[in-house]
Amino acid sequence: MIFKVLFNLIIVISLGIYKYIFPSSFFINILFFVYLFFIIYHFFILNGNKIFKAIIETCFTIGVTLFIISLGTIITDIHNSKNLELKNDYIIILGAGLRGNKPKNVLKYRLDKAIDYYKRYPNTIFIVSGGQGKDEIISESKAMKNYLLSHSIPKNNIIEENKSTTTLENLIFSRKLIPNNIKNIGVISNDFHMYRVKFFANSLNYKINPIYAKTPLKSKVSLFSREALAIIYYSLKNILLIQKEPNKS
Repeated sequence: MIFKVLFNLIIVISLGIYKYIFPSSFFINILFFVYLFFIIYHFFILNGNKIFKAIIETCFTIGVTLFIISLGTIITDIHNSKNLELKNDYIIILGAGLRGNKPKNVLKYRLDKAIDYYKRYPNTIFIVSGGQGKDEIISESKAMKNYLLSHSIPKNNIIEENKSTTTLENLIFSRKLIPNNIKNIGVISNDFHMYRVKFFANSLNYKINPIYAKTPLKSKVSLFSREALAIIYYSLKNILLIQKEPNKS
């Protein structure tokens, strides 16, 4: 019994340390919380506490149900909207991670989508949106601009937005760089991410035309799973904020 407790404690501490060192590791984060959940669940079974056991089982069931609904919503959105591509005067390309001073694959897919779009609509103005993260040597916008320039998109067709650190800020700061008389505004992001982009745009009363880039195959499971959890988080946060807002009369 003591050995089992010590073993589980070592596992949890090890995962916790790894999570602290590599906070962006999605699967380690999930593994940490899942393992912790089952330890707590097992503890209540051993102690015969039926009430807490029922509470944990209910929470787990609700969590899995919300995850499935969220993931299904994202996939349905992609299926229904990915081919509804419109002509736009300005297009915001949302930033993502870098490897050194080069875009990672997720961001490259977004930029390659922009390059393909430019070949069809060469008058398009692109806003490359993304600030510099703590672990990045240059801003995402600079890396994105360099990538587009290297693929023959003229400098005059590119505007940098280098302050944003979140998807919401991408939209807010980029909108300020677009003339007020421009109505046809597109946003390029990967398909796994676009539902959340539209969620934020709607909260800002901001009309956008989504342009779906694909998601790298080897990252699909991780990114779609993470995004499903993000949609749950922001949806619940939105509901709580609405409930807290005072009645206006």
